[in-house]
Amino acid sequence: NIALPVSQSSDEDDKLYYIRSKIYEINKATAMFYHKNLYNSSAKKAQEYVKKRKLDNKALKEFCIGYAENANVLYSGNYNELYKFLRSQGFKDEEILESKLVNKNEKGEFIDRFRKRLMFPIQDERGRFIAFGGRILIDPPKADASEEEKLAFKKQAKYINSTENIAYSKGRHLFGLYAAKKAAHTPTLKKVLIVEGYMDTISLHQRGITNVVASLGTALTEAQGRLLRKSSEQVIVGYDADGA
Repeated sequence: NIALPVSQSSDEDDKLYYIRSKIYEINKATAMFYHKNLYNSSAKKAQEYVKKRKLDNKALKEFCIGYAENANVLYSGNYNELYKFLRSQGFKDEEILESKLVNKNEKGEFIDRFRKRLMFPIQDERGRFIAFGGRILIDPPKADASEEEKLAFKKQAKYINSTENIAYSKGRHLFGLYAAKKAAHTPTLKKVLIVEGYMDTISLHQRGITNVVASLGTALTEAQGRLLRKSSEQVIVGYDADGA
């Protein structure tokens, strides 16, 4: 007859839980959407890149690698291919904006964050899709291009990640950890190799080295260190040998 304490969740807590769960759903739908795009005839540049990097179809499917297509040029126009897809799946504007995959400009137009990029979905250790990384695939502007176009190209980072939100903080997650645990059929790895990037992780995984993860565009954080310690008995650092 002992009365157990009951957690008292506020309306704000309930709303955060609801939005977070919706972001997971949106991210999963987006990952499938981008992955399907990769096999379209219009994704020739992305297909050439993965072929150049010698990624086989098994690796593409296992990591759900995709392609953010959108318009043929980077510099003008309204890019909302993903937004239209998510709306067609029943997601509301508020939920889509919370995912940070789509932005809304001053004119009230919805614009996809990722355009003309090879897409790497990021999963947490439980397998939920929490964010994306994208590598730019657009060609540099031609010599006779306008200064505006040249400047727009220079501003494009080689890799960009999802903006942090209530479901994702890049310093608290590791790319490939879910795949490593899944391959080992165990929640704890004896050894884990940590590398810098998506391609390092996927290339090693494809060649049978499956106990590999990557930090997400950050210096190794304390939270990532704790996650490594919880997930493995030994950590091997395989970062690039450059100054950074």
